[in-house]
Order: sequence, then C-alpha cells, then structure tokens
Amino acid sequence: MTKKTFCPRCGSKKIKYEQIYEGSGTWKCHHCGYEGSVILEDGNIEKNIIEAKKMEKLNKKLSWRR
Repeated sequence: MTKKTFCPRCGSKKIKYEQIYEGSGTWKCHHCGYEGSVILEDGNIEKNIIEAKKMEKLNKKLSWRR
C-alpha cells in the first residue's frame, strides 16, 4: 500500500519531493506554492484542511457583503 501525500497548507495532492542534493530535498506544492520539509500522509487531515479553507472563503464572502 502506497502512502498518499498532501500539502499541509492547502490539502492538495499535487505535492512532489524535489531533491536538491543527494540525500536532501524539499517538498513543493504545485497548487499553492508551499515549500518545506513537512507534509501530511493522512487523508482525513487533508479533508479537514479543504473543509476549513472552504469555510474561510465563505466567511470572507459573507463579511464582504455586510
């Protein structure tokens, strides 16, 4: 079974490991531009991040209309 990786910032599955030197590298998200050494490997957390982002967008829309 392969582990699925997710971006910790946006929850996207479009995250790739890019090797800088032999034995070291960084993760880069092609959706939001995140670069770092921390990623998520749990689909439940990914769903929670996406849901939180949707709620954040909705709150911004609602507060803008006031």
